[in-house]
Amino acid sequence: MAIYNADSKAFSYMGRIDFSRPDKPMLIYAGSNIIFRFKGTSLKIRLENIPMTDRMWIGALIDGIQQKIGIENTNEVQEITLAKDLDDKTHTCMIFKRQAAAHYFRFLSAEADEILQDEHKYDLKLEYFGDSVSAGEVCEAVYYEGMPDPENHGGEYDNSYFSYTFSAARKLNAEFNNNSQGGLSLLDHTGYFYGPDIETLTGLESTYDKLSYVPYAPCGVSKWDFARYTPDVVIFAIGQNDANPRPEAVFDKQYTEMWKKKYKEILLDLKEKYKTAKFVIITTVLKHEMKWEYILDEVCAELADPDVTRYKFRRAGKATDGHPRITEQEEMANELADYIRTIV
Repeated sequence: MAIYNADSKAFSYMGRIDFSRPDKPMLIYAGSNIIFRFKGTSLKIRLENIPMTDRMWIGALIDGIQQKIGIENTNEVQEITLAKDLDDKTHTCMIFKRQAAAHYFRFLSAEADEILQDEHKYDLKLEYFGDSVSAGEVCEAVYYEGMPDPENHGGEYDNSYFSYTFSAARKLNAEFNNNSQGGLSLLDHTGYFYGPDIETLTGLESTYDKLSYVPYAPCGVSKWDFARYTPDVVIFAIGQNDANPRPEAVFDKQYTEMWKKKYKEILLDLKEKYKTAKFVIITTVLKHEMKWEYILDEVCAELADPDVTRYKFRRAGKATDGHPRITEQEEMANELADYIRTIV
């Protein structure tokens, strides 16, 4: 058995990942992942958790079989056996972040007979900006399709792998950065992220350009270097949480004009950074006030840019009272992947 440290070229990383310490890269956003192959009958990894709640899991796929691995609520080094008693051959592995702001974690090393670089080639690069639906929260509550979420689920049903974001990327053979967070709205002091205090509520305007984006993270917030990743397609899935704390604000012309102005500012800033990218404006199938759909129609019309298009899922805003489950996420993934194929 040989130990390969995290800075080995055998590991491929995907997502907005903090490499300020190359020997301890920090996975931040839901869906961020590490891909490699390994030889032998067993595999161990070492990581340091950075907990921000008390219930945390990571995910792993070995030879296509998914695992859910509980990790301890401590920042001590943890050694985890991901596989044993396998056939003695070359295997595939992906380690991924299931949850969003429940925690960050630093990947330290993997141990196997030999670690090999993944040789997969991608056809496309995607980037997502969204909320809990885009992060895959509560999607594993599979018997609650079309229903409110189960009570006191505590993150156990969160799984970014089954989000429409991750699934659409697989269907399109695409790399992706998924910059999504539960409760995220467009504007600060709205939505649910970092609540319930209205003064601390944090929106996309404060997170879209961040690497570490969680205000209460032990490492604080940090800026993202946009030169590190240039997507072909950017998907904006914001507008679900913006009714909090003032549901009536969507009917206030002055407020919605301000909201549209900020939405366009962020999108145009990204468009300047990603000069050849296509932008897609969406919401998800989670129920919401349909006026938000019309406001997004207006945003797209006012931009009047052929590289910025509006897409509506067949059941946008009216499918379910709770977070979309795996089947509902897959419904969105199929529709979105089909649409993206028409614009690239």
